[in-house]
Amino acid sequence: MSNAGALRTKVKNVGKRMVFRANQVLGNYRDVVWIVGDGRSGTTWVSDLVNHDGRFREMFEPLHPQLVKAASFVQPHQYCRPGAMDDRLRELMDSIVSGRLCDSRVDFGNKALVYEGLLVKDIFANLMCYAACQAFPQVRPVLLIRNPFAASKYKKRDWFWGDEPMDLLNQPALREDFLAPFEDLIRQTSARGDFILNQVLIWAIVNYVPLQQFAPEALHVCFYEQIYADPEGEISRLFRFIRNGEDCHVKLDDDLIRRPSRVVKQETSFKAGSSPVTSWKNEIDPQRIDDGLRILEAFGFDGLYNDASMPDAGVLTRPAAVA
Repeated sequence: MSNAGALRTKVKNVGKRMVFRANQVLGNYRDVVWIVGDGRSGTTWVSDLVNHDGRFREMFEPLHPQLVKAASFVQPHQYCRPGAMDDRLRELMDSIVSGRLCDSRVDFGNKALVYEGLLVKDIFANLMCYAACQAFPQVRPVLLIRNPFAASKYKKRDWFWGDEPMDLLNQPALREDFLAPFEDLIRQTSARGDFILNQVLIWAIVNYVPLQQFAPEALHVCFYEQIYADPEGEISRLFRFIRNGEDCHVKLDDDLIRRPSRVVKQETSFKAGSSPVTSWKNEIDPQRIDDGLRILEAFGFDGLYNDASMPDAGVLTRPAAVA
């Protein structure tokens, strides 16, 4: 980049920080929506739908340990017990939910001058979400779930996902609080070294834990597949949660619904004509699917998706199969 280009970028970033700070001083960040989900769950696309009118300042993966300097000390899928958040993590979370954090990657999509809340989206925060919401009760948490076989991380193996389930088992508090009954399964799966099965297991863990922690009314659970089938209805339902039951009906532009997300771009199934809900069935071999389903069954997720790959939310209230 030339000196002139670097100067323009610096001036632009300073201007953004001034805008963000002004909104903070004006109290425009009182409403905080936090969308969490595993990688490739559609969190970026859903965030775009939620922020269809641009009212929110979007904070894109502020807890990404590899790409956000302020979060470099955070472990991927780091677990935190409620009430036990250390000072460093608490300060980082406070900087996020207050809007003080400014980062060129986190804020790259923000161009407005005035905002009416924060919309935070993360793919590594499921296991600390409950503790953070206890510490910062103004946060409205949304858990986005997508069929783990359809999430297609295997198409982007070179991206940073966290692909070793033993890293989760080796977190002492997480093992003690939730994973001890699953230790043999985790060790056996990890020993196989299969990327897809490792990701199915990680998916099971990072969804199982918050579903165990949150009371149903305190966490909005939504499914990628249902949003894909009924975008306006599901985003309206999400907004009713955000607004504490206030009736609202969101109208979404069809171009926005079909627009590729910023991270999938040309891979989008809307453009390609294939279904992101069912296309995985032709991409993963049957034996691996069967092995993955056994992992899901251990965590109580068997039957979560029917033959048409549509979810049954009632399954989430069942106990896990492991004693």
